[in-house]
Amino acid sequence: MTDDIRFLIVAFDGLRPDMVDDDLTPNLAAFCRQGAHCTDSRGVFPTETRVNQASLITGCHPGQHGMVANKFMEPAAGGFLNTADFDALSHADRALDGILTAPSLGEILHQAGRELAVIGCGTAGGNRLLHHRAEALGALNMSLHGLDKSATPLAGGAVVDAFRPIPKADLPNRAQIDWVVDAYMEEVAVGRDPGAAILWFSDPDTPFHYRGIESPEAAAAIRHADHVLGRLLDWRQESGRAECLQIIVLSDHGHVATHGAPLDLEAKFRAAGFSFGPNGDADLIAGTCAALYARDSVIQGRLVAWLQEQPWCGPIFARQMKDGAQPPGSLPLAAANLEHVRTGDIVFVLNRDDVAPNGGLLGRCLHDNPEIPTGCGMHGGLSPYEVSTILAFSGSLFATETKVTAPTGIIDILPTMLHALGLEAPAMDGRVLHEISAGGMITAPPSRPEKTSTAHGDHYRQSLHADEVGGCRYLAHGQRDDAAPLP
Repeated sequence: MTDDIRFLIVAFDGLRPDMVDDDLTPNLAAFCRQGAHCTDSRGVFPTETRVNQASLITGCHPGQHGMVANKFMEPAAGGFLNTADFDALSHADRALDGILTAPSLGEILHQAGRELAVIGCGTAGGNRLLHHRAEALGALNMSLHGLDKSATPLAGGAVVDAFRPIPKADLPNRAQIDWVVDAYMEEVAVGRDPGAAILWFSDPDTPFHYRGIESPEAAAAIRHADHVLGRLLDWRQESGRAECLQIIVLSDHGHVATHGAPLDLEAKFRAAGFSFGPNGDADLIAGTCAALYARDSVIQGRLVAWLQEQPWCGPIFARQMKDGAQPPGSLPLAAANLEHVRTGDIVFVLNRDDVAPNGGLLGRCLHDNPEIPTGCGMHGGLSPYEVSTILAFSGSLFATETKVTAPTGIIDILPTMLHALGLEAPAMDGRVLHEISAGGMITAPPSRPEKTSTAHGDHYRQSLHADEVGGCRYLAHGQRDDAAPLP
């Protein structure tokens, strides 16, 4: 292992790659130009934060790591689990002796005598997930939601005592993002010197959700997060860390604009005669990407058939029925890299289109979240605007002024880091990005596009597009091909 090498991961939650330019994000745009920029990076599906956070720290798809959605059913943890909820996630983690079903970055580094430190102002549950073993392993994992919502309250308290009190959240969340970065530069990097650190910014995801993707508040949030990145880059140079500190900048998913009022999916299912609850036909977890846990295969088949008749329903993935048959017209869960015991028997995405509602950024979707104002941002689906993410590397180990146009993804970050550190990696779905190595002449493996389609009668057709590179699979987009325009 290279003892003097350190990694810093900086996450801009929800930032679309097509929003990165010299005006809005001058520091990030320069970072991408000057370093190794993966121009076709992709998140995993569902395009939700905790799902992609788990893929970041495991190098795996949700079918392997088990974080199959932001919300899912987990009987061992009491049933419904909202992974944004710190207390609920902590209970599930204890009940399951580990919420993830794949080894994680923090555990792997600990085995090598290194620490993963996490500081973030996203959801408290998401922050906990980024190093769910932190307390047991003596690491730092602190959430700006408070020490009582931090995985390591004692270690976090020591940082607060040595630094300054945590500021209140705001929109844009300037003060908290400043605190995250300042605490890392002034206290954590100096006092703990972790082998790797993750700094998770809540912006621009929060203003996207509650003010809109193209709102003044969103633009202000992006500008500030970019300014803070610039301070980090200056600090790396001025503190003498230019050779040892490798910086990775990413986003976990993109956003599209919501269209129309929330659908109230539960009411639609009930009106069609389906029931929910302990003695009902299924459990429903509603959302832009929704899940149904069916009582039996007969009910599962009826639900799939009914969904295909609904104009608001997009792609449908389903578990094989007890007789081994695939519900007609659906795609297997494995096609979406989502085959796991926790995954719903049916996973479906609400319809979307490629319209630019404000004449600028493309993409709209139907939704079922009454907390999100109409026209504001949402994600979770399979549009290219949600799947496409930011991924760029900078440091002595990585190439400069390099564009990688082959498909890559968030699943590639961990295997690439471990390779750079000379650490043996467990089985992962991602690949080592040899093509971004400093001084290397290695090109990316050839990309092989694939398209999986299925149809059912005359009223439902869907397709899923993906690419295979070096034995690794990256989803590109999926849609209902016979969808009518959004109303």
